[in-house]
Amino acid sequence: MDNAEIKLVHISQISKGDTIVANDGKLTTVCTNNIERGGFCGDTLFGDSYRSGTIPVQKVVGWIGKNGSVVPIR
Repeated sequence: MDNAEIKLVHISQISKGDTIVANDGKLTTVCTNNIERGGFCGDTLFGDSYRSGTIPVQKVVGWIGKNGSVVPIR
């Protein structure tokens, strides 16, 4: 994970296929069934509301290559 380019985003900006750093520190790919929109606690990701959106989600946006350049995921 040392070579991952991380961007802090609001939970509402996460969609299926995104890779995030989960609460346990592991890289995880988000599937449709991992996201719940507008429930009792607002949006949730893997059952976590990220304190109703006040804590940013760590989204992986690219990988840092050997020469220091960032290779975007999408």
